[in-house]
Amino acid sequence: MLNSLTKINGYNPIKALFLKEFWEHRRAILVTPMVVTGLVMFFSIVAMINGTGMTIDGASMAEHLAEAEDFPLESSDIITMLIIVPSMILFLVVSFSMIFTALSVLYDERKDKSILFWKSMPVSDAQEVLIKLATITIVTPLIAIAFALIVQIFSTLMLGIFVAINSDISAWNLVFTNINVGGLLMADIIPLFVNILWAMPIIAWFMLVSSFSRRSPFLLAFIAPALVAVFEVVFFRSTLFLQLIGSRFTHVDKYGYRFEDGDGVNLVEGSLGYLESLAEPSFWAGIVVAAAMIYGCIQIRKRNSLS
Repeated sequence: MLNSLTKINGYNPIKALFLKEFWEHRRAILVTPMVVTGLVMFFSIVAMINGTGMTIDGASMAEHLAEAEDFPLESSDIITMLIIVPSMILFLVVSFSMIFTALSVLYDERKDKSILFWKSMPVSDAQEVLIKLATITIVTPLIAIAFALIVQIFSTLMLGIFVAINSDISAWNLVFTNINVGGLLMADIIPLFVNILWAMPIIAWFMLVSSFSRRSPFLLAFIAPALVAVFEVVFFRSTLFLQLIGSRFTHVDKYGYRFEDGDGVNLVEGSLGYLESLAEPSFWAGIVVAAAMIYGCIQIRKRNSLS
């Protein structure tokens, strides 16, 4: 299967471009989630050896398992959340990898002059930019989800071992039969891609800076918005710009996982709650702004060859 994914048969420029992006940014796309997965598994083992397991939401693993035992109706969500939480570290790190990839994806090809070679190929600038965007917003998250599933399988085994060692309860009954597989997959996929869609203007801004910056796109990408925010506060006594940036993240609190009386969370409803945020006018305004900036990336790439 891997061989078929990495092998190009005949004329397939789109696949070639995806493979090019993968190999050029494999550290962010593949190596980073692989290393984080290994670290999460290592520290999970260390925490298990210490006898408490991971501390989640101020409570030890033993306390969460005791809660699952005392509240059978909520045990499935509690167990599934215990499995999901370690993988959230992976998703957080991957989100930073996406940012740094967006900042370098159009800058590096001018810096190393590889843009000259790809401009000689029968692919348009629009195809190049859109495939770079798809690599950041689709390929990278999908690979992260694959590693998250590895972490979650490992976490399930560790939970089962922890229960078998520290409790008289059957690990099969408390852990393995209590996993909400549908809720687990929904919690992996839906919030991640909804958050990416909400962050699309930020990703597009980083790509836009990458397309025209002659040096240090990282500094320009962060200093320019900071100067705009300071200018607005000093001269207009307003924080509208900061509020617009913050609106890219407030949907998490408004539509995310909904805790019920502090006793647990319904994973299915919590994941579907993220989809409700897509009806917000501010979401679609952000998509329009992102589309405009991606169009700007395409136009700038048409005119630029060298850094």
